[in-house]
Formats: sequence, structure tokens, C-alpha cells
Amino acid sequence: MIAVDDEKMVKIVEAIFRTHGFDAKVEDGWVLPTGTAPAVKAFWYPEATETVGQLTIEIFIDEKTTVVESFAGIGEKKFESALENFIKNALHLYLSAFWGYDSDTISIDTWELNDERYLAFIGDYGVINAKENFKIPEDYLEVMYDAIAAESLGKDYHWFNFFYANFDAKNRHAEALKENESWDAGTEAISSLGWEKVYDYYSVRQSVILKKI
Repeated sequence: MIAVDDEKMVKIVEAIFRTHGFDAKVEDGWVLPTGTAPAVKAFWYPEATETVGQLTIEIFIDEKTTVVESFAGIGEKKFESALENFIKNALHLYLSAFWGYDSDTISIDTWELNDERYLAFIGDYGVINAKENFKIPEDYLEVMYDAIAAESLGKDYHWFNFFYANFDAKNRHAEALKENESWDAGTEAISSLGWEKVYDYYSVRQSVILKKI
């Protein structure tokens, strides 16, 4: 397992954005992909638990809005595992929603919610350890949309994270977050779907970001 201090973490984040065509700058530990906000900072916790490391990403949008999301790293190379998790499951969604990056892994739609219009940035499914013929429930997006539409919105940005894990044929776990906080209605929505019940572990992670227009 490699050692990752704060300075190295900043350089890694800066390199990620430069790789995607941004002339990123660093100021007080924050990476500014375009020289101004939104800005990004990352934190690495190698022993979040006995077996899992945690990479936490903060995106400062403005004084009222900071997106926070964490990514688990497992195995002998916990940091590399967590970084891959972030890049695969969230990076392009963030790039698209906050920096206008054109990504073919992100769907963008216009949603009418509570008499307001939003651009909906719909992230790809991050699937771990599923069988070759695994399928996301057909009504997944419809059910997630209904759960989001029932919420009180109105801000410039809203973001939602969904996670589902099948441990075996009987034990499963669902979790949803709304703007960094546990979201019971979202958890109930994702639990209600017809997920495949198998004896092997698999998990699915997916996110949606709304931007008012």
C-alpha cells in the first residue's frame, strides 16, 4: 500500500483534471480546474475501518453548496482501489455537471420539477462483481425520478446518490443520500426495485445531479 499524504493527494487530483484537458491550478490545497470555483479537495483515510480505506472528495461550488462523496478502497492496494472507484463511478458525472465536460458515459436530460426546470446529469451504473447477464431493474430510472420529484427542491444544485448491495440470497442493503445526508424516501425507492437475488455478492452505485436552468 502506497503512502499518500496531503501534498501527494493534491498532485494526484491536479493530474486527473489536467489529463482531461483542464489547465488546473492549486490554491491552499484546493484544485481549481478552470482557475476559479468550483474547486476540488481530496482526503485519504487509509484505516477508515480495519479492512477498508476511504477516499473523500469535496467539491466547493459556492458558499452555500459543497458536494461530499466517499469511495471505499479494499485489498492490498486500498488507495488504488478507492481512486479507481472514484474515477469509474463519479469523476465523469462531476466533470459534466460542474465543468461542462462532454462525456459519453453521462446522460443529460431536462426535468420539470415543482414548476422549475433542471438539467439532470444521470451517472452511469457502477456495478461490482455482477454476473455477465446481470441487468439493472427496468424501472430503475422511473422509480428514482419519482422519488426525486417528490422532494422539496429549489436550489441551484441538488445531488442524489444510490447504492444497492446483494450479499447473498437473503441479505441485502440499500442506501440513498440526498445532498450528503441519509435520505429515507430514496432508500425505500431503491429497496422496492426487483433486484436479482443470488448467492454471490454484487453491488450497484449510481448518482444524479440536478442543475437549475
